[in-house]
Amino acid sequence: MRQLTPPAVPESADAAEDAALRILRGAGQSAASLGRKLERRGYTAEAAGEAVRRCADSGYVNDAAMAASVAARHRRAGHGRARVAADLKAKGVAAELITEALDGQNDTEEAAAIAVARQLWERTATSGTRDQRARMRVAGALQRRGFSASLVARVMRALT
Repeated sequence: MRQLTPPAVPESADAAEDAALRILRGAGQSAASLGRKLERRGYTAEAAGEAVRRCADSGYVNDAAMAASVAARHRRAGHGRARVAADLKAKGVAAELITEALDGQNDTEEAAAIAVARQLWERTATSGTRDQRARMRVAGALQRRGFSASLVARVMRALT
């Protein structure tokens, strides 16, 4: 990991904002994540907070939009609610925004789980072993992708 040199003026909100904009060029951040990164770079909590506020006021930081985007990306990858929620929580997104992002995709979770299960089940056809162990492997893969146990059970009952 690259060693960061401390900022010349750690209490400068202007310098922290410049650093924040450099961070945001790489990838979108939640307000909490951006604040943590600025503090790790040596800026005071006040300077980091002010820089994050300025970035949010300018529209560069939008936790709700980022949460919706991350949730959609996870859904395309075939991940369940638990995995999406854990990722958003790790990014510092507020609980109510996580709930909104997940509720926006509530109707597609079962369809996503079925699609993933069918894809995994078809892979077992090539190995020629569609037994109980194969069913357990598919169920385990679904759970690791963040689908709830009750949804996995429903999907596995429907799997032929």
